[in-house]
Amino acid sequence: MTTASDINKRIKELTSALETKTARLNDISNTVTDETGKGHMVISTEAHADYTKTLGEAKQIRKLIEEQKEHLDLERFLDEPNEPSYAARDAVQVAHGKQYKSLSEAFLGSDAYSEMKSGGFRQLGQVAEFDQGLYSFERKDIFSLSAGTHTTTAFGEAENVGLAERQRRPGRVRDLFPSERTQANMLYGIRQTGFVNNARQVPEREQPNGGPALGNDTDVFGKAPKSKLSFVAYTAPIVELAHIVHVHKNTLADESRLRGIIDRDLVDGLKLKEDEEILYGSGNGDSITGLFNVQGAQDYTGLPEDAKYKSLQLRRSATMAILAFFEPNGVVLHPFDWEEIETERDENGQYLIAVSIAVGGEKRVWRMRVVDTAAINQGTFLTASFGYGAKLFDRESVSVQASTETGEAFERGYVVLRGSERIGLAVDRPESLVLGQFATTP
Repeated sequence: MTTASDINKRIKELTSALETKTARLNDISNTVTDETGKGHMVISTEAHADYTKTLGEAKQIRKLIEEQKEHLDLERFLDEPNEPSYAARDAVQVAHGKQYKSLSEAFLGSDAYSEMKSGGFRQLGQVAEFDQGLYSFERKDIFSLSAGTHTTTAFGEAENVGLAERQRRPGRVRDLFPSERTQANMLYGIRQTGFVNNARQVPEREQPNGGPALGNDTDVFGKAPKSKLSFVAYTAPIVELAHIVHVHKNTLADESRLRGIIDRDLVDGLKLKEDEEILYGSGNGDSITGLFNVQGAQDYTGLPEDAKYKSLQLRRSATMAILAFFEPNGVVLHPFDWEEIETERDENGQYLIAVSIAVGGEKRVWRMRVVDTAAINQGTFLTASFGYGAKLFDRESVSVQASTETGEAFERGYVVLRGSERIGLAVDRPESLVLGQFATTP
């Protein structure tokens, strides 16, 4: 169970991580140079990409810090007693010279006990209720009796131990994307579908048909060849993901913590569906075109001789993205496949993959972030340049709304809780995606 101490420790870790990211931003900023001396600042493409990625991560860490602080306030609120301590009130009464019997003494000396004793303790279903002398008109102790020659007592009070929430936050594909927002209800852009590179060395003079110059009047100046670029326009819809839960108002009133649990489950349900859509959306009508259904993505099938090491197959798929001139920065795979990668050993029994645990339990392999999620089919994986070749946009962030103004909700006394979000996925460089299939072990 999470405690305030755990949250404070988490906030310190996040703050340290944010300081590291901020220092990195400062380092990159210092690389910006004025090459003309006229205020024209220049930064390399790699540095700009690194700066954008680091800034996005810093924003996410800052948001996490703010959320953790809100969580800490809630934990402190729940830890506060709902009423003054009974022990403190007893001490005040004793200080005023008032003496009270113990619970058993009060029961044995009560009229209810005398009545039960005179009847041989054979009163079926009788309930004895009496004042103990403490806090009269405020609190009573109840004893339930069964037929027979003895009593069954129910001393003390019931304690609500709550409901244990899921301990582990599932991996989410969206974690690989930088945070981007939009106010539009439709995305569109240009997608490059081909590039034929015909660049060559151009001689100063050559024959009309391209042969070596002969040194006479028929020679012409060299002509650069023409390369070919192919583009196609594309559109991507902004889609809504949503679901609802019905809860009776009395249930919410009697167990206030239940609302928070339901809200979190509504949000997690949306995130699980979001992962499925990002990966396998059909693209029909108002549906997202999932990364596995984007035309132009590269396919990779593991080699039989590599079947023993799935980590090796991930590295080979990354090479395909690199050869397409994109730097892969993330991998999505099934938890079973990730388990096999983490437990790969060499002939001496030593583990081959060292997982880097950083903020949020970040996992990496071959310098790429890893998200292990049950949303992807086991035996397959996705290697991609997230945030560059493919971009995820938030039109409306996840929200949970409550209302009784629907159907018979008001008449029947239930509340409708609705979780929803609106997102869009744009893929303008499909060649940066590598759709992988692990080789099976013979």
